[in-house]
Amino acid sequence: MTRGKIIYINDDSKVYTTCEFNGDMHPHRYGEDILKHFQNGLFQDYKSYDEFIGKFNRKYFGYDEELIVTYFRYSDRRIDIRDNWTDYLYIINNSFAEWTVTAKENEKLLPPHALGIVHYQAMIGIVVQNNKQDLEELGFLSKKEFVDVLDRLQEAYDLKEQVEKLFRNSRENIENDFCNAATLQISHESIVVFLLKKMMHDKYDYIEYFIYELDYGRKYEAGMITDESGQDIDIHTSELLYDFISNNGVICRREV
Repeated sequence: MTRGKIIYINDDSKVYTTCEFNGDMHPHRYGEDILKHFQNGLFQDYKSYDEFIGKFNRKYFGYDEELIVTYFRYSDRRIDIRDNWTDYLYIINNSFAEWTVTAKENEKLLPPHALGIVHYQAMIGIVVQNNKQDLEELGFLSKKEFVDVLDRLQEAYDLKEQVEKLFRNSRENIENDFCNAATLQISHESIVVFLLKKMMHDKYDYIEYFIYELDYGRKYEAGMITDESGQDIDIHTSELLYDFISNNGVICRREV
């Protein structure tokens, strides 16, 4: 019997694994369903992974046990297969970062949005999606567009602060409190921020953190945002923020 497990790396660096499916899990047998599903871009999130595992089990095995047995959070984005004795592991990397697969003979990198095929203690293949699209095709703004929008928001915010300061220091403001900066500025900031988050798939609110907590990066200091291994992440400019969101975007530790 050829055994196999289906491992899923979510975009928050959680790693889920199924029970061991016992029988015909070779890539040219039941494993072919996994590969086709992945190549068609259908492992979009944990929910789609969970649904696939249920259908896969009903089609081939009919187990009554819990199918997704556990999850792990790996701080260094590394999976060690040196002690693996399951015939095949199908490792789906649905995160925005590379993961290292430590095998018996060497280490291999599993790129973002790729599937690694492991046979015992060796990774024997990497599969990419047929319909892999670039960021702009997925609805992302270009870097120039993103930076331009944030620059305009910052200019509008700074202007509002200057005008409010002017009125706070003016005696006439006491008699004309209807004339404040808010009535002079039509920036629709909250709507713009909401649309930026949607277009950049910023599900962890880094854009809001950059704007409101870091004052467009001007309050940024080293150590305020770090990855899971404790490495500093510099997002003190809109360009660096764009690079971080589009290339990574996982949950990190943030401080103010």
